[in-house]
Amino acid sequence: MTSTPGFPALTVSNCALLSQRGGVRLERGCWQGRDVFVKTLDTADPDIRQRFEHEGEVARRLSHPGIVPLLTRSSERLVFPWVAGCSLRERLEHGPLSPYAALEVTLGVLAAMQAFHEAGVVHHDLKPENVMLLGGRSCAGCVRVTDFGMAHDRTLSSDLHQGTRMGTPQFMPPEQFQGVRGDPRSDVYAVGALLFDCLAGEPPHPDALGWLVGLSSVRLPLPGPAALHPLLESALERDPQRRPPSARALLRALEEVRRRLPPEPPAIPGTVPA
Repeated sequence: MTSTPGFPALTVSNCALLSQRGGVRLERGCWQGRDVFVKTLDTADPDIRQRFEHEGEVARRLSHPGIVPLLTRSSERLVFPWVAGCSLRERLEHGPLSPYAALEVTLGVLAAMQAFHEAGVVHHDLKPENVMLLGGRSCAGCVRVTDFGMAHDRTLSSDLHQGTRMGTPQFMPPEQFQGVRGDPRSDVYAVGALLFDCLAGEPPHPDALGWLVGLSSVRLPLPGPAALHPLLESALERDPQRRPPSARALLRALEEVRRRLPPEPPAIPGTVPA
């Protein structure tokens, strides 16, 4: 049980350790009769504690069906519902998605990102590992975006990550690598890289760090239907001014492309669903 001034007593039972990183334990447990995912602070390091508290502050303000919600918290724990399914990364280990499934997943992510941005939050670490698929299904309504540890929230008085290069190079735009924070178009770039990964089975730049610092211009051929290529090109622009201005704008453009695509062929029995 954890009880701290400002927080109610919090009891999580049957905790099973999943992994541990950066002074935080990731666990599965039970809270008030439901399966939960728990982040538990396991260090006295003041910088890590500050980042942990920052994530809790960001998470408590977000509310959307496509965002894993914060159920409760204490000074040492953040409690989220357990998402029964798999991550998008786990799904992609079986191979790329079909164009229709890739669009469905991306539309689900963009709907969540629209809610982020309308709340004044930029995720800054969108990648397949942080996208959960409820039931392992590749549909827009099954997408659940998680992990707010690197998020920028314009409503908070300070940004703990300002000027840092935190993020995942394969899904990070150049301006974020240079320390620029809080621009929703950084998430637009990450969504473009995520869609590319869904279609190709790998991110767009083989040498991501080289591309970020301007030493490499190599990008894999654009995957998927030709109708998607202009949107992929624009989302992956090095210059944020040339990208779609918002998650909402990219969402609407992708919905229009989806309407023009031919129907999805039926799945072959015995194969991994797209």
